[in-house]
Amino acid sequence: MTPETLRARIKGGEPLVDLDLRALRLPPGDYAGGIFMRCNLSGMDLSGLDLRDSRYIQCALAGTRWDGAQLDLSLFEGCDLSRASVRVGAAEAMSWSDCNATGATLAGTALENCHFLRCILEETSFAECALSQGGFSECRLAGVDWRGTRQKGTLVFRADLRAARLDGIDWEGVVCVETDLSGQVLNDLRLERCQFNDCKLDGVDLAGARLGQSSFKGALLRGATLTGAQAPRGMFVEADLAESVCLGLKAPQSLWAGANLDGADLSGADLTQAILQRSRCAQAAFAQAELTYADFSYADLTRADLRDARFSRTQFHRALLDDARWTSRAGILDNDAPLMDAERWSAARPTAGRASP
Repeated sequence: MTPETLRARIKGGEPLVDLDLRALRLPPGDYAGGIFMRCNLSGMDLSGLDLRDSRYIQCALAGTRWDGAQLDLSLFEGCDLSRASVRVGAAEAMSWSDCNATGATLAGTALENCHFLRCILEETSFAECALSQGGFSECRLAGVDWRGTRQKGTLVFRADLRAARLDGIDWEGVVCVETDLSGQVLNDLRLERCQFNDCKLDGVDLAGARLGQSSFKGALLRGATLTGAQAPRGMFVEADLAESVCLGLKAPQSLWAGANLDGADLSGADLTQAILQRSRCAQAAFAQAELTYADFSYADLTRADLRDARFSRTQFHRALLDDARWTSRAGILDNDAPLMDAERWSAARPTAGRASP
């Protein structure tokens, strides 16, 4: 087959099935819209070609070069892309599913609305990529290189990122679901308006990170470091931060309802207007913390360290304060009198019977 014959078959809408195309040397040109099924293109140089809206189904593409090619709207399904070089500069709406891309590189590529589903991306390089509105779902990501990547509005679903290379990442609006980042070092990075709900981040280092409006609802952050992190309006509802170190954390107007802060150190933290209702703070340290208008209603502060903390209308309604340590209780509200009266009235009220039909 010649390059001209190949192009004619592509433009005629003819699927290319079970072909060995490795001997072809394709000159620059328009090869867009091709359908390749179980074809062998291993080691081929496809650099600079127009391959938009192409389909590659169960093809052998190991060691191929796609640098500078146009791959918008292209689909790769069940292909071997190991060691492939896909540094195309930019790609939009490209989709990979059930592919093996071990050791491949897409470094420096702008990927918009591109999706990777159930792919093997171990040791795959996305270094310095800009990713927006796409995602990685159920992919194997051991050793994946995301250094210097900028991700905005992407989805990371069921991923193990414990061994991923994440130096210098910049995330905005990234949604992580059932993702494990335990032990990762993410200090001084920007991770704003992201969601880490129900994710594993035990032992993660977020010191100095910018976490504004990010959500860690139900996440595991046991032994994590958030020293000097900035998390205004952050959500830590029902998160487990036992034994975490959060010295000087800046988290005004943050939400911690139902969180576990047992043994955590939040000394010097700014928790102005923070909501910590029903949180577990036994033996937690809030020494020199800013707690103006904070709400610890129903929280367990047994043996907590509140020395030199700053209070102003700080609510401790029905909180457990046994053996808590104080320098001064000035500015605290032990109980909300109207709420206490309402609770007593509600407790005394007989249960209303079901109305008769």
